[in-house]
Amino acid sequence: MKKFVWLALVALLLIGGAVMAQDTEKPAFTQEEIDASPYLQSVLARQETMYDTSAFKKDGPYRIALAAQGTSNSWSALFDEHARWYAEELGTDVIGELLYADAQASADVQVPQVEDLLAQEPDALILVPMGAAALSAPVERAMAQGVPVILCASTVETDNFVTEVGTNLYAAGAYLAQYLVDELGGEGNVVMMAGIPGVTTSDVMEAGAKAVFAANPGITVLDGQPGNWSTAEAKSLMETWLAKYGDDINGVWSGGAQMSQGIVSAYLDAGKEIPPIGGGEFGNGFLRLALENELSYAAWQYPNAMVTLCMDMAVKILQGESVPRFVDFQDSIPDTQYFTDAEGANYFNPEWSDDVFGPILFPAERLESLGFLVKK
Repeated sequence: MKKFVWLALVALLLIGGAVMAQDTEKPAFTQEEIDASPYLQSVLARQETMYDTSAFKKDGPYRIALAAQGTSNSWSALFDEHARWYAEELGTDVIGELLYADAQASADVQVPQVEDLLAQEPDALILVPMGAAALSAPVERAMAQGVPVILCASTVETDNFVTEVGTNLYAAGAYLAQYLVDELGGEGNVVMMAGIPGVTTSDVMEAGAKAVFAANPGITVLDGQPGNWSTAEAKSLMETWLAKYGDDINGVWSGGAQMSQGIVSAYLDAGKEIPPIGGGEFGNGFLRLALENELSYAAWQYPNAMVTLCMDMAVKILQGESVPRFVDFQDSIPDTQYFTDAEGANYFNPEWSDDVFGPILFPAERLESLGFLVKK
């Protein structure tokens, strides 16, 4: 039985030319921030808590339901491919069937999909919530049905689930904002581009950034709007900001590399000098532009490969093994820590298309079949 193959995954990363990120210190939080953020309160409490899963223990092979974001962009397409690949790696004696639902990045679509998945009586549910409030009730129903819920890449507004795999989103947003504060010497104007409104990943990161900017009175936020994790929408929005604010923009905060790629593209088209960006990522298109234009930036990480950890958690739960209530992928998957332009060249892969978000754990042949390799 093939299971929990992290040594093999690390080997694949090293073969692929990836490198370990710098050991970047994670932000600390004031008591005032914690008191003001139910998200922080939940994450910090769950980091110290284990969940007794003995009630869910059963014999395999298991039927795992995956309610995913869906193929709305390349990040989610690679997330899905990691799930398919890892199910094959674990083997049919572990995961006998992987049920799947594509939410099309919509909570309205996802809610009935989760109900349909639960009607198929899966052994566990891995959920990428498209809305913290909207998906809370389906999560509650799953747990009441005896189906353990593993939240993957985002969270919900109920505490009634087994575990969450992700990272501290508030800390990530704050880290990117603090980078801009430091780069600007505490004085200057910034614009903020968030992801999809209503999705916890975006909202919580934005809240962390705003807390940092609010604590630095020399920083003025000129504008803040969603770029919806879209390169095209981000470029259009940045063009609007450049027309309105021009050289008054001293720094840009971005909640995703695909948006940062659009932001850079807008600056290049306008022929303007690109200011520091708090919001890079292990996104190949952004890294290519950053290297070509010698950009200054700080990068966070949100790897689509985290779904492999979510699947590991599902199997451990069904085998009756106690699991942490919060699993930070930064502690488990190489090359998922924060980094800056000083390390960017180590992450860029010239064989990948601009649409690839690393690290990629599966073989290059699968990337090629999906059209994510550069044609030679």
